[in-house]
Amino acid sequence: MKFHPVLWVYSLIQWFLDKLFSPTPPSPKAALGRPRVAIIGAGLTGVSSASHCVGHGFDVTIFEAGDEKSIGGIWSRVNNTSGLQIHSIMYRFHPSIRWADGYPDRQQIVSQIIQLWKRYGLQERTRFETRVTSVQQDRSGRWIINNDLSFGYFDGVVAAVGTCGDPKIPHMPNQETFKGEIFHSSKLDGKTAAGKKVLIIGGGASAVEALEFVVHTNAASTSVLARSDKWIIPRNALVDMLLALNIFGQETIFSWIPETLLKKLFYRSLEDLAPTSGGLFTETPMVNSDIFRQIRNHNAEWLRGDIVGFSENGIRFRQRAKGVPKGGPGREIEVKGDMVIMATGYQRPSLSFLPSEVFEEPYHPPKWYLQVFPPRNVSICCNNCTYVNAIGTVGNYHIGIYTRLLLMFLVDPLARPQEYWMKRWIDMTSFLKSKAPTGAFDFFTYSELIYWFVFCIAINPFRWKWAPFVFFGIGSVLPKEIVRREDQIRNGMGMTKRHHDYEGSRWLIWCIYRWYKIMSPRIEISIDGVAYDEKNRTLYVDIHQVFRIWVIPFYSAPVSLTTVLKLIRDPPLAPQPSYSTPINPNESWHATLHRTTTSSEKPLYYIQSQNDLYQVNELLKFFSQFGLLSGLLMLWQFIATALCVVGATVFWPVSWVEQNVVGGNKERSMAEAARG
Repeated sequence: MKFHPVLWVYSLIQWFLDKLFSPTPPSPKAALGRPRVAIIGAGLTGVSSASHCVGHGFDVTIFEAGDEKSIGGIWSRVNNTSGLQIHSIMYRFHPSIRWADGYPDRQQIVSQIIQLWKRYGLQERTRFETRVTSVQQDRSGRWIINNDLSFGYFDGVVAAVGTCGDPKIPHMPNQETFKGEIFHSSKLDGKTAAGKKVLIIGGGASAVEALEFVVHTNAASTSVLARSDKWIIPRNALVDMLLALNIFGQETIFSWIPETLLKKLFYRSLEDLAPTSGGLFTETPMVNSDIFRQIRNHNAEWLRGDIVGFSENGIRFRQRAKGVPKGGPGREIEVKGDMVIMATGYQRPSLSFLPSEVFEEPYHPPKWYLQVFPPRNVSICCNNCTYVNAIGTVGNYHIGIYTRLLLMFLVDPLARPQEYWMKRWIDMTSFLKSKAPTGAFDFFTYSELIYWFVFCIAINPFRWKWAPFVFFGIGSVLPKEIVRREDQIRNGMGMTKRHHDYEGSRWLIWCIYRWYKIMSPRIEISIDGVAYDEKNRTLYVDIHQVFRIWVIPFYSAPVSLTTVLKLIRDPPLAPQPSYSTPINPNESWHATLHRTTTSSEKPLYYIQSQNDLYQVNELLKFFSQFGLLSGLLMLWQFIATALCVVGATVFWPVSWVEQNVVGGNKERSMAEAARG
């Protein structure tokens, strides 16, 4: 085999990526832990998501509507002549993938997906010929698939059904009169176009698939009949990556630069085929370098217009001039051919199996949190099946990032986004892209996607510790340790979950107070007064405290506040021994717990919520030493009070008219008001 230095370096890079970032496959018969995730679809995204989950120690079940031959999704159904149009360095859907060349064909792609499926032991965790029709939650928030409890319960759901389902084959007028052959672009295996005049209906990604077939089988000529103009970019890794660097994810004042360069350097004499109505960053472009070569060699032509119908020898076509919209006026011609390839794409798979509430207006797909998490339920991740148009790739590292974000949300309640803030992120993104020709989420670039991920982690300090895990899959021990601690606290110490708290909430509160203690080990607190509202079970505590932070020299904040504690009365599920009870050092925790709780008959009160109320002048003491801001506030309060006195005195007749003439009430004099 001939030695290729570039491929050797590429193989070395892939080897390092595998060793650095691939999670360790579980051993056979390994008992994986929670959370347990349901993966819907055994395509590229589903297999990749499942391998990330099990590699980090979490159990999964893959549900696939087809048989084992369906592994690979759309790649298992396309032609053998089909291949990757973008460079494989942008198609690393898992760190362990090893591409043999820059632009692998369909067989190599499916082979890598199947190898990944086997490498992570997903054979026993895949249910074939199981079409998912419903995904519903029980009262405890666990997911049930198809209302069938035999599948078990799941903590999260990854919908990985993709965007390409069954072939879209429209019926056109007089189609039955055509004497030649008609095929869909995905059904060309075993066919040949050698010596034939081929007509390709459509100008999108399916047309690329048809062009690959035409080139491989040496057709006599090719005519592409496209309803609209689409941007065509070269099959070049550097160009594709540069275009994906537009972090704004929309047309900008600088978009004319790449558009002009494409016209001058790539289209050249075929600049007339470039779109005029839509910019480069409005729709997914075609990635192909063969079509222009075929046109320049007079082996192909690109016609813009509308299909009128079939004829015996070809297609009646209304050809439009550049700039005329779809359905506009044009000259009707007959384009003759021996074979018609319907490059009309695929039906988008339905997400109707998800709960109806996740589709509420105006937060419907793709207007979801990070485009894949419905605000109504963050335990659902629709990975790679909600996007509309993009520049970048659908098969890269983002699959693992989305999967690890879901695991983070499931494991860590403090990192889990709330519905309100998920919607605010959607509103913010919609506002930032309000000037985009498309909808805010109808087009994005890969760099914009990375910005979303960074923003998601950076905006919440409780997610910072997860950053290495989310972005690179490093630190898988962290989520396992958190789960272990939750289980230990909940089971070992009897902290059973009740309906009003979430798992591990007491441990999290303990961590918060421990952090306060670390930052301020010397907090002086005195209680000035206590009042209890027994009817509403609310405790009001007036507190005076001196707050110090050891990392800031000479910092001291003596403040007063009122703490409002909402209490709930509940017999202890697992009460701890009192401090006055002697504890035998040789006695186990459970024995001590049993001995100290059998004689206790008094009900306990739990703190359901705490709200610390500060007056403005007290709050300012945290940010200003020596009372500077408090002094300014007192000055402002004095001025405001003086203005109120002057205004009340000068405009007293206005108040008198309002109450005596308009309202009909007797107005008291200022002297009477002063006497009360």
